[in-house]
Amino acid sequence: MLQLRVEAIEKENADTSTFYLKEVNGNKIAYQAGQFITLVINHHGEEIRRSYSLSSSPQEALLAVTIKRIPNGEITRYLHAYTKIGDVWNAVEPAGRFTPPQLSNDTTLFYFAAGSGIVPIYAHLKYLLRQQSSLKITLFYSNLNSQAIIFKQQLDELANAYPQQLNIVHLLSSEARRLNNIMAEKLVREYARAYLQQAQFYICGPFTYMRMVQLTLLYMGMESSQIHKENFVLETVPVSTTVTNFAPQKLRIFYQQEWHDIVVGENQTILQAALQNQLHIPYSCGSGVCAACAVKCTNGNVTIVKNEVLTDAELKQGWVLTCTGYAVSDDVVLDFG
Repeated sequence: MLQLRVEAIEKENADTSTFYLKEVNGNKIAYQAGQFITLVINHHGEEIRRSYSLSSSPQEALLAVTIKRIPNGEITRYLHAYTKIGDVWNAVEPAGRFTPPQLSNDTTLFYFAAGSGIVPIYAHLKYLLRQQSSLKITLFYSNLNSQAIIFKQQLDELANAYPQQLNIVHLLSSEARRLNNIMAEKLVREYARAYLQQAQFYICGPFTYMRMVQLTLLYMGMESSQIHKENFVLETVPVSTTVTNFAPQKLRIFYQQEWHDIVVGENQTILQAALQNQLHIPYSCGSGVCAACAVKCTNGNVTIVKNEVLTDAELKQGWVLTCTGYAVSDDVVLDFG
């Protein structure tokens, strides 16, 4: 568990603030641009976990999370109202797979962000623009109006500092530029031109927004491997399974250089069983959308009832999610490495 001291707080707009953090023991925290941290909060005597994207990039001295206050979000309202400089937050190590690609001389990236979906993308931009001078990036950023734009000044400064590499297109609903599938296709064809088949597309925002952009890209002929989404902030659509009852099973888990043998109860997820046995394996969302609990299954069979993050290739390699995974054989072996 990390202990992070709040070093500074910066207001980005009326509803959004950036909290700058430093490990209490002074250690540098390793992470990749676009990842998130999970805060472990004791709220009214109950442990609550909430994941927030890192807006900092690995080159920066301080860790930073940018959090939008949600009107009905008890935790975001609490953090905004009561956090002060010097407070110490408990957190799980950075995780997440919404990370930049390996760069090549012909890398061309297109980002779609809506509202606070800009947070991990902003981390990407800062990191990538310092890595390769030939990199071409286009950002389509949707907001209700100009006052709602997060990182407005910082994005302008990046665009001015890297005019040959970064192009930002603001889409404001107040100016009748609300992104839909027709506009998305038009923008991609206009800005991607000859790069359609080589480009990589990154999307972050509300569920309906991301689904619309993804379906538009697929309709245009993009391969699923070209499309990357940040999922953990989404209101996910439940995924059902044909199996309605999961029998008790035995399984082995290799975690923190030790083997642990546990029994999973009837209709109990692997994560629930581990925590019940005081085995505190990593997790965050608890609903199959963030991959913080992803682990390699090296033996046996696991059924995942909800998966919004693992790719088909990763599933074939044996990766599973413990938060929505059920052991369906008594020889399951999970290896956290």
